Amino acid sequence: MKATPIALVCAMLVAAAAGAQDTAADPSLDRMRAVLQKAPLRLTVVEPEPTFKIEIHAIHPMHEIFDKPAWQLDPVGWQPPGAGFDLLSIYRMARDAKRAYDVRVARDGVQRAIADYCAAQPDANTIQICSASAAIR
Repeated sequence: MKATPIALVCAMLVAAAAGAQDTAADPSLDRMRAVLQKAPLRLTVVEPEPTFKIEIHAIHPMHEIFDKPAWQLDPVGWQPPGAGFDLLSIYRMARDAKRAYDVRVARDGVQRAIADYCAAQPDANTIQICSASAAIR
C-alpha cells in the first residue's frame, strides 16, 4: 500500500507532538517548574503609628443663645445692656467732619491753581481773579 501525502504529513505531526512532550530533560524547565511550585510571596502592610493628634472643637456662632433652654427665665433684675451712645449722632459727626475736610482740601487746591495761573501771567495785576486772590491770601 502506498502512503498518501496527507498520511505522511499526519504521521510527521504525531511524531513531532510526541517529541515535544519528551522535553522534560531540559534543566531550565525544571527550574521554572520548581519556582512555580513554591508558595507565592505575600506583602504584609504595617500600619504606621500616628505621631500627631487632631482635636476639633466646633462652636456654633450663636451658642450663647442655645446653651440655655427656652423655658429658663432670665435672672431677676436683669436689664438689657444700654448702648450708652447714639449711633446716628456719631454717624452725623463723622459725616460733617469728612465734609469739612473735603471742603478745606478743595479750597486749598483752587487757591493753588489760581496762584500758579497768576504767576505765569505777565500782566497779573490787571487780571481781576489774580488781584482778588492776592487779597484773599
